[in-house]
Amino acid sequence: MKLNLRLPVLSCAEAAAVENAFIGKNSELGWTLMQRAARAIAKESIDFLGRKPSSVLALVGSGKNGADALLAAQLAAGRSTRITVVFSGQAPTAGLPLKAWLKVKKKVHIVAADKLSQLNKQKFCLIFDGILGQGFHPPLEAQLARFINNTKKLDGLRIAVDLPSGLGDGCTGPAFRADLTVSIGCLKRPLLAPSAQKFVGRIRVADIGLPLAETAEACSTHLALAPLQKPRSAQTEKRRQGRVLIIGGSEAMPGAVIMNTAATLQSGAGLTTTALPESIQAKASVAYPEAMWHGLSTDKHGAVSSKNLRNFTALFKNKDALLIGSGMGAHSTHFISAVVSKFTADLVIDADALRPEVIRAAKRATVRVLLPHAGEFKRLSGKKLSVAAGETYARKTKSIVVLKGAMTCITDGMQSWHVPFGGPILARGGSGDLLAGIVTSVLARRQTLGLSALEAVELAVVWHAQAADSLKEKQGEEAVRTTQLLSGLSLALRRR
Repeated sequence: MKLNLRLPVLSCAEAAAVENAFIGKNSELGWTLMQRAARAIAKESIDFLGRKPSSVLALVGSGKNGADALLAAQLAAGRSTRITVVFSGQAPTAGLPLKAWLKVKKKVHIVAADKLSQLNKQKFCLIFDGILGQGFHPPLEAQLARFINNTKKLDGLRIAVDLPSGLGDGCTGPAFRADLTVSIGCLKRPLLAPSAQKFVGRIRVADIGLPLAETAEACSTHLALAPLQKPRSAQTEKRRQGRVLIIGGSEAMPGAVIMNTAATLQSGAGLTTTALPESIQAKASVAYPEAMWHGLSTDKHGAVSSKNLRNFTALFKNKDALLIGSGMGAHSTHFISAVVSKFTADLVIDADALRPEVIRAAKRATVRVLLPHAGEFKRLSGKKLSVAAGETYARKTKSIVVLKGAMTCITDGMQSWHVPFGGPILARGGSGDLLAGIVTSVLARRQTLGLSALEAVELAVVWHAQAADSLKEKQGEEAVRTTQLLSGLSLALRRR
């Protein structure tokens, strides 16, 4: 099976048309794709749960999504796992759904649909939603609406197969409330709708080998990491692996710039120079002796003083990329603007540097990468964060904008790539500082890696997110520190 570097964002109708044209009347090919989908759903479910389940509930409709749910339940189960099946209507009687049902029938316990509410007293490890699929069109029949409503109190991790039942083209619910949605074949556009967010939970996308053309709006896959999974050239040396300059920090916020530095070092930059307040230079240099450190004087606010601008351009010499802004505070805006106005290589702007006057000043940079969360994007553009607003702002400023959120999106205004990895484990202070360092490191060596600027930023964002997934698998989401994410970078390169 040939995997895709990126998978398109398609409507349900578009995805169905591609699938139907590819399969045609070849039932064996259809069965192969169904098994691939089920394996992907089972894997993502076990990764989410963190272990093999002791109990599984499959909510099964009459179509292919119900078959996917049945097969995924069987594949996720261990030898002693109890599988309970509830059909929303009749059991399958024909085609691939019947084939899937016959495959698992002897291994499951069946509960009638009108007894579904009795299962509220039980706790399931995994609950698979295969009631409705991408072919659903409203209105929702009263019987199915009642069935879906009766799933609300079921206890367990809730996995939507392809889409939460009740969502689809032009459908905004009511729908099954999922903790995780595994979109099959491509990223389904209804999952991105603001009205769908209360139903979809986390989103993962399963590549099952459909012949899909890449679209301007797409989602990244783990293949984005391929350039880092190859051996480095035997003839390389540190200057070919990215020469990074970081400027950041203040006396009140010393940690962010140190995390920037740690991330560039851990993500492979050949040479890292960090300019930060003199008051924290000594401790930082002891913590990370691999970096070169340059002390800066501060003003009465503890922010980097504009007096440092004298002879500052000497630090720019031979640098491939500059990261500026982390932990610098609002009083540093004049200094930041003056620095970026003189820099001519690749520029990464984050945190306190994400201000309109700074973006206007950064005219000479070869590439500009902006890393705003929702509040910072509003400060920059005056708009609420959305893909459409991000695309407009990227075009206006001729920048690459990384729209950080539950599912981060990277856009240059012409292409927009969603990253369906990571999750709430990243909802910690400092996560963005690590991302900024990783982005700068990869961007600085994009020529060596053979990547465009947009591809380099994508790789970095995927790497950061998959490192989070690796950390979750190893230690869970709760009892971890932000900087432990760095240990997941190497694990992420070996995940698949």
